[in-house]
Amino acid sequence: MIKEYLKLSRFFNMGLTGVAPILGALAMWNVGTTSIPQIFILFIIGCLSHIYGFVLNDVIDVGIDKLSEELSPRPLVSGTITKKQATYFAFGAMFLSWIFSLFFYRDMRSMAIILSILVIADAFSTVYNYISKKYPGMDIFVASAVFFLIIFGGATVSTEKLFSTPILWIVAFIGGIQVIFMNMINGAIKDIDHDAEGGGRTLAIKLGATVEDGKMIMPRSFMAIGYGVEITRTLLVFLPFIILSDQFPFVAWQIVLLIILTILTLYWIHKLFTIGEFVRKNVRVNIGIIVIFMYASAPVMMYSLNPYIMLTALVPPLWFICGNTVLHKSAFEAKTM
Repeated sequence: MIKEYLKLSRFFNMGLTGVAPILGALAMWNVGTTSIPQIFILFIIGCLSHIYGFVLNDVIDVGIDKLSEELSPRPLVSGTITKKQATYFAFGAMFLSWIFSLFFYRDMRSMAIILSILVIADAFSTVYNYISKKYPGMDIFVASAVFFLIIFGGATVSTEKLFSTPILWIVAFIGGIQVIFMNMINGAIKDIDHDAEGGGRTLAIKLGATVEDGKMIMPRSFMAIGYGVEITRTLLVFLPFIILSDQFPFVAWQIVLLIILTILTLYWIHKLFTIGEFVRKNVRVNIGIIVIFMYASAPVMMYSLNPYIMLTALVPPLWFICGNTVLHKSAFEAKTM
């Protein structure tokens, strides 16, 4: 049963969300340091927020998910976990994350701000889950949830200097845009067949993306938006070296590595857009590779604050590979994605 709950919680990509508040705290490195125990607690909070968002999403979308035979491994679709059990699991994770946030208590004022930011993140996640399939472009809500989760991490270091630490906000916007791509582009392509059949109104469907006779139909307008989102994210990754040059004395290999990550990300995005035959297994593998390269950019950029921050770039890919191997016997294909 534990394995079923791990599947339900999207364990394979939990490391992505778990790192979010950590990046927020580490972005405040010039303001104050974060200890190893604090980093661990932030990771737990990020993971609990991840569980809440994804489990609630499955509870709400289970009717649509049942239209796809390929999603039968999902616990709610297969019936190994009931909607009631999943709902308790989701809200239990959310309340537990609030309790863990008390670890950062300094005074009542700062604690109220820290907890409020976390609640706002959960509120955006909740709104997204209820309306994501009803209107196009609602991915902005889940992106806002991750944005505030990163700001929450920064607030645990200092609430007084939140607005005077621009790198924190740049990192938060990068995180939010990455989630927009992950949901609006990756997620829409992955679920395009049963979303359309179930009456979903995602941006991809609105613009004409569909599957006909097993072939992926990808309108240029949708691809243009995808490339536009990624280019915007890339500009933000390089922005600190331009506007914060006094705080970001970059080294040559760092810029070269960021350029390589950018090229690799764009290459695999192109492969996803031109995949041709719709085979969900291949789509999942492609998405996994995109996420690994995309999510490594911010930690590499933050090397200028502290070299050890780059280690956080290893967490999402290692977690993704290990999680898939344990649950699905495959390094890159997440069968419950």
